Amino acid sequence: MPVRFNINKAYNLYKQAGGSTNFESSLKQVLKFMQNDVNVNNAEEAAYFLATAKSESDYSLQRWEADYLCGEKGVPYQGQPCQRALNYYRSSDGKANYYNKGVDSTGTPYFGRGLIQITHKYNYKRYGDLIGVDLVDKADKAMIPENSYKIASAYLNRKTFKHVNNGDLTKARISVNGGTKGVDRTNKSYYRWLKIFQNPAVNFKYFFWTKKRRIYFGIMTALGLAVGGYFMYRAIKLRR
Repeated sequence: MPVRFNINKAYNLYKQAGGSTNFESSLKQVLKFMQNDVNVNNAEEAAYFLATAKSESDYSLQRWEADYLCGEKGVPYQGQPCQRALNYYRSSDGKANYYNKGVDSTGTPYFGRGLIQITHKYNYKRYGDLIGVDLVDKADKAMIPENSYKIASAYLNRKTFKHVNNGDLTKARISVNGGTKGVDRTNKSYYRWLKIFQNPAVNFKYFFWTKKRRIYFGIMTALGLAVGGYFMYRAIKLRR
């Protein structure tokens, strides 16, 4: 059930409430993508989606792990990251050597990319399949803005929203981070966004009849009428 709300009003209220980001245009794009997202069903899910995006990437659809080692954060690289970042991925100091976990067709490992910093080859495979994009062959496709958003949406819908709807924000954070690191910060962002969406001026609404659902319902109705008409015709013929 996609949601609808006044994007500009929500964004302005976020700023007024003390919210911040270094990627304002990306945040607005995330809010726009959310308008057509069938995975987001209520204000709680929308708020937690945004809270997670804040914690993981500061709302940047094109963040990549250790981008700060190469210059300005959130700026896509050409070909491969700079050598300092590659050295970090290869290092096993306090973390695993990413190269030991596989690389894509360009020889680049599956480090954190995108809105929620998807990592590991198996996640690139799983969520690439879910959004219909081959992320295993070219992992950088996870930083294409639309793909970046869809990955986050698919992941949170599959792993996280059930905990949010049950009111267990600790489990929700664990489902994303693997632990409770950043849970307080994420919860603070969650309640800020939830309050924004509950503001009548934002006009937050839910919509069941999406374009895809209307088309699907129309096709199924037509098939139902066709099948029903066929059996009615057969019954009339048998009575003659």
